[in-house]
Amino acid sequence: MKRLLRSSAPQGNVTLLTVLLTMALASGVLRLTSDSLRYGAQQVNDEKSYYQAFYQAQSALAWGRTYSWSTAPAWQCALSPSNAFSVCFWRASKNEGWLRGVSEKSEWLLWQRVIVNEGPPLRLQRHPRGWTDDCPLSAEQCGALLPRDKPR
Repeated sequence: MKRLLRSSAPQGNVTLLTVLLTMALASGVLRLTSDSLRYGAQQVNDEKSYYQAFYQAQSALAWGRTYSWSTAPAWQCALSPSNAFSVCFWRASKNEGWLRGVSEKSEWLLWQRVIVNEGPPLRLQRHPRGWTDDCPLSAEQCGALLPRDKPR
């Protein structure tokens, strides 16, 4: 009878060791899966913020074309009613100008060349090939003359 007890005792240890090893492997797999999901969720949030800022800047350009700008030749800026974006207008010549759309967190700056139509209200139309995401003006105009902060 003692032989039976002695021979079964090592088998119990092997079973316990197998269960512990399986639990350790499962814990490692769960940890890796959790890290992967957390990383994926962060990427989704970053991409969501990116697209939100991009579309806010595009909305700023669209709103800027309907805004009532003065005929002054200097930079003019306006903040949207919802404070979600701002837009600036610069009249480059009698018939052309530039709009700069800025997202709420200033993550995106989009530029659009516009055609200026004189009339009782100053009306702006998109130039057919006028959209860009780089400053189209000289370095001096982009840096020194352009207001960087939100309009007051």
